[in-house]
Amino acid sequence: MDFDQDLAGVLAASVKNLDPPVTRIVAESARLGREQQRAQRLRALRVGGASLAVAAVLCAAVVTSQLRDRGAPVPPPPADPASATASPTASPSASPSQSALPADAQLTPDAMVKLLSDRLPAGGTFVKYQQPYTDHDPAEELGAFLRYDDGHGTATFQLTLRKETRPFPAGRRTPGARDTSLRCDSGPQRPSGPPPGPLSCRTRFLADGSWEMVSATDAAVPGLYGYQVAIWRPDGDVLVLSEFAGTINAYGHKEAATRAEPPVPLAQWQDIAESPDWQFHVPRTLVDEGARLASGIPRAPFPES
Repeated sequence: MDFDQDLAGVLAASVKNLDPPVTRIVAESARLGREQQRAQRLRALRVGGASLAVAAVLCAAVVTSQLRDRGAPVPPPPADPASATASPTASPSASPSQSALPADAQLTPDAMVKLLSDRLPAGGTFVKYQQPYTDHDPAEELGAFLRYDDGHGTATFQLTLRKETRPFPAGRRTPGARDTSLRCDSGPQRPSGPPPGPLSCRTRFLADGSWEMVSATDAAVPGLYGYQVAIWRPDGDVLVLSEFAGTINAYGHKEAATRAEPPVPLAQWQDIAESPDWQFHVPRTLVDEGARLASGIPRAPFPES
């Protein structure tokens, strides 16, 4: 038999019963083709995105350089979109305290009124105002005298900041009668009737070394109680804040009890006095704000009906 015929016969017999899965082969080929196309598109997008990012950085650098050259404010860089997340709206930042600002102006009586006003409970009104130390050097002594109404009866505030000529006791020695009048044995301190209130008088050293006297005073008119906090600082400054449950016999006022208690509780009155903002030199903004506030308060003389 011819060899070529034999080989052809063998090959024909070997494939006679084959049944190739043509449909599956075609489907698989199509799938592989689609995957290859997706991979190519992703590579193209990555390359394009990188190019855009480089272009954005270069553009931002050019703009920033131009802004700096012109002296204009430079905006912050954009946030990374991948790391950006929603955040709650931020609350407005609190205004800095007066002690955080440069003390570039002389304290005024109006500024003292502003300092007190910022620390009083809401709802009250200053109805009359006088500056009792106009004949003094304001660098040595100044203050304000106010009539106040919170809807529960008229009250009186007296604010004083002065320089003490006597030296402050050294070595945390308790001041004696020759050192200062800020002592609890200088006169009647206990209210003669209700309300009983806190301790009538107490003294102590504060953390900064200042000497403090806190007292509840009596008056000739029954019920005309007063709360007073006096602070003598080692640098010689003396701050005295007083409030009364009515009007006192000074600066044209008639003496009269008009309410059961002074308007500010003694503990809160003490906190007001211990603020570090009561200084002879204060921020200019405080002086300006005080002038605006005081311009709307009726001034002396105080005619009495």
